[in-house]
Amino acid sequence: MKPKNLAAALIIAACAAGLVSCGSDEPAGPATTAAPSTTAAPATSSVFGEDSSDIGFKIHERNATALVETVEERGGTPEQAIAALLSGQAETGWRSGLSLAAPATGIRDIYGWRFAYNIGADSTDAVRAATYTFMDNAAAVDIDPGDPVAYALAVQHADEREYVEDEHFHKNGETAASEYAKAQPIAEAAYAELRDAQ
Repeated sequence: MKPKNLAAALIIAACAAGLVSCGSDEPAGPATTAAPSTTAAPATSSVFGEDSSDIGFKIHERNATALVETVEERGGTPEQAIAALLSGQAETGWRSGLSLAAPATGIRDIYGWRFAYNIGADSTDAVRAATYTFMDNAAAVDIDPGDPVAYALAVQHADEREYVEDEHFHKNGETAASEYAKAQPIAEAAYAELRDAQ
């Protein structure tokens, strides 16, 4: 190749390389890639537990739902539903079929009474049956349901089976009044959560 041709080829090659590397008159900005979000969605807390797939969560939610629905079916007010939730939470933590405290034998309904229904003790039907009794007792109470603790205790004391506190609360200095007071905010939160979900 003649020097003249060689020089021309080198010039053309240099220009081509320059064009490829420049590509655009716009200044190059930083590369933009979608970065994964590091902020998690806010955790929604439930009064029934932290994990909605947990069996305990499902039992508590199912029983509380059955309890509220039964109060409503009987024409009960939201205050009465909260009182029933409060009683169930204070007495058994919304569980039916738990063992009675020793030395007694047998099992309890959701309101802490000896279980006396001919149905599955841990079933929704058992919660409904016990709530029918709760509402029957509520008909004999002349206390404002706007005070959930006083009302719930009055309903329990109105039961013809005679509410004996030591048979319901028997350890670590628990009393019905103290346990019902602790249960009030839980019951109110449960009612709000169940009704907001509709």
